[in-house]
Amino acid sequence: MVTDIDVCESLLSIVDSEIKKIERSACLSTDIESVPDEFTREVFESGLDWLAGFIMRPHAELGRRGAVCPFARPVHDEGSLVFCAWDVKELPFEIFLSVLNRLPAFYHRLFACTHGKSRLFSVCIFVNGLKEEQYSKYIDEAHSVSKPVFMEAGLMIGEFHPLSVTKGVHSKSFRPMRSSRPAFVVRAITPHDAIFIDRDDSPAEVRLRELLNYKLWVGDALPKDDVLRIEKRIAELRLAIAGRS
Repeated sequence: MVTDIDVCESLLSIVDSEIKKIERSACLSTDIESVPDEFTREVFESGLDWLAGFIMRPHAELGRRGAVCPFARPVHDEGSLVFCAWDVKELPFEIFLSVLNRLPAFYHRLFACTHGKSRLFSVCIFVNGLKEEQYSKYIDEAHSVSKPVFMEAGLMIGEFHPLSVTKGVHSKSFRPMRSSRPAFVVRAITPHDAIFIDRDDSPAEVRLRELLNYKLWVGDALPKDDVLRIEKRIAELRLAIAGRS
């Protein structure tokens, strides 16, 4: 007879195995030529081409000057960007989420082993084996569900795939999260992330939670006026939520 404990142990074993597979694939974006597995090397080369050709460059529809992500080129050039590959073909969504929610600990382990410990340190995980019709659930929905776990750990997670319809902050016609293949990018929360938080298209509960995490992790690095503005906004959101109950 299979017990609940047996089921839990089996799930943990699968999750641990997936994390180990991701960890074994880890490689600096500057060292991808040394990757022995040809398929993984091609994935990383394709990913670097996407970063260099889109994320690291300006775009006419971006709505501001500079590269799509101004930090991507520096983090790559200084050897603080890690590529990983994750084959999720036939992996049930519940297990996929369980693995995703373990990635903050994985990020912090990698960071602890990285020379220089740059504040820009980032991990880009290319997700292999998904069909196009799975992008919405396994990338977009999974990102929405797991984002609180990452922010509570002081991290931001970005979700990318070829069919993304996520709009840009500065231009509603721009699609900054489109990529050549599905991927998640994980990095530390920075003061710059204020532009991604407390957006009008997010529920009040989500905005409150994200503001609290933002203040917790970067509040000490913010000017006093910004901290006061955030505290005022937190109070406003709490009142709005309480007024509905």
